[in-house]
Amino acid sequence: MLRILFTLMFAFSTMLVSAQSYSIDVENSKVVIDGTSNVHDWESEAEQFSGNATIEIEEDSLISISDLQFNVVVDGIKSGKGGMDSKTYDALDKKKYPNITFVLSEVTSINDSSLSATGDLTISGVTKSIQMDVEYEIQPDGSVLFKGTQNINMKDYDVDPPKAMFGAIKAGEEVDVIFDAKFIQ
Repeated sequence: MLRILFTLMFAFSTMLVSAQSYSIDVENSKVVIDGTSNVHDWESEAEQFSGNATIEIEEDSLISISDLQFNVVVDGIKSGKGGMDSKTYDALDKKKYPNITFVLSEVTSINDSSLSATGDLTISGVTKSIQMDVEYEIQPDGSVLFKGTQNINMKDYDVDPPKAMFGAIKAGEEVDVIFDAKFIQ
């Protein structure tokens, strides 16, 4: 009887708190880059990306996130306009730096529906520590949906904003990266 009770207690305790490996559900996730220029606003979408994390959930509450890594393939950033895409790839030096990466350093706070975190963002070979505020929602199927907007100044990463028509059209230095990322077990 004692052995059965011990086994049940152990099984119950491992169900309540358990860090699990998650990966991004590409089909149900989206990464959009919004920018400006001296002529009009523009938008590109990252069509090729990957990510994984170790996420700990206890009784439908987010407890911790560790080992989160996210990768965007530069060649997979598309605006729907070939000329603009080519300028973007040149500005990001895609041949030398084919990926943009984010690696989580730490989650600094978690509440019922949002979190703050720091991590290293690498663009065109330049790595900077950034702070992010992210909304999250634990889905009924156990997946976790992260949403947020991160402002990035291209000059901070030694990226010259793209230009067109011999410099007559100039992209602004800042872009907003809007993400809606679903992580599944």
